[in-house]
Amino acid sequence: MTRLGVIGTGHFAAYFIAALRHGGYEGEIFLSPRNAGIAAQLKRDFQCRVANSNSDVLEHADLILLSVRPQHAAEALQPLRFGRKHTVLSAMAGIPVGRIRELVRGVDAVHRIMPSSFIEAVRGPIPLYPAAPALMSFLAFAGEVVTLPSELAFEMAMITACFSTWVYDLAEAVTDELCRHGLDPKSARALTLGNIAGPAGFALANPKVSLAAISASIATEGTFTKLGLEHLKSRGFDGPWREAIALLSAKLRQTA
Repeated sequence: MTRLGVIGTGHFAAYFIAALRHGGYEGEIFLSPRNAGIAAQLKRDFQCRVANSNSDVLEHADLILLSVRPQHAAEALQPLRFGRKHTVLSAMAGIPVGRIRELVRGVDAVHRIMPSSFIEAVRGPIPLYPAAPALMSFLAFAGEVVTLPSELAFEMAMITACFSTWVYDLAEAVTDELCRHGLDPKSARALTLGNIAGPAGFALANPKVSLAAISASIATEGTFTKLGLEHLKSRGFDGPWREAIALLSAKLRQTA
């Protein structure tokens, strides 16, 4: 079974390892010791081993997850001696495959992933570039793999992981407003989140029907749904969301 080594034991490593274990992965996981608190917690909760050093991680593992902060990548990786036995999975945002290869010389297989943090509790998409048939069964422990055809497509997919966090703030605003109009906080939270998860699940179960068509079939003339939706559209509700995506897209193109 694949032996996973993690260089950069931080937030990403924590939720990715949690997703793997919840999905049934039973292989060995070796952690870099730098973030001692998170490493100790992962050792306790998910049967990981804390290595003596990053070099020790490379010695024991064949699949290496890089979750170092991008600004620290060169400092952390260039002193290490990677080899042909290693396959690299990078979760370092904004660093293209070509640059990663410069940092991990000697490695044949280099891939990028960027799943959202919620996968530690709920299965979700795992954007992958380039395709990696040999890794599909491993990644499937953590979620649903979405293989992207180009690095540009991968960068756009990464923005969806950012979007998944924006949704929390939208839900908070909706919840707050419902409470202001008389709903108790517990019910407002449960109903708001349930009515985000539900439509997403329904749309995923009907991939041949466009999202706009699903909305139109529900928000019919004379319904409260249509009344509210027409107000949102009249105020250009999608404008700031589109602008945020364009902002991130431009930033990612600068770093590529």
